Amino acid sequence: MPHLMFVYGTLKRGFVNHAAHLAKAEFVDRGTTCDAYPLVLHGEDYRPVLVEVKGRGHRVTGELYRVDERTLDALDHLQRINDHDGYRRRRLAISDSQGNTCGAWVYMKPCAWVEDVRSDPMACFDDDRHRA
Repeated sequence: MPHLMFVYGTLKRGFVNHAAHLAKAEFVDRGTTCDAYPLVLHGEDYRPVLVEVKGRGHRVTGELYRVDERTLDALDHLQRINDHDGYRRRRLAISDSQGNTCGAWVYMKPCAWVEDVRSDPMACFDDDRHRA
């Protein structure tokens, strides 16, 4: 059964994690979160992280992909969803480029787990440090 996945950081096309994890997945469209969330750079390596604080920050832009169960499992492993300080997979409302709304999986972290913030909230991740 396919899953809709919204990516906003290093899994997007042109970034370091895309080729290994989403290059074979079906690109669906560009998308934007329907609600505002803080997207910040976090930690010594300036990782992009979407923080679970609805209504703060910006509506975040990214890409929508259709992924199979195996790809979803691999992404969950990459994002360490079962680790205490890993990401959590949540379903959010996403608006596609035509203005249609859909539900998609998104990786986020609770606010308490994002202590080493290295940027102001942004609407779009486009950091050259993480380009492929």
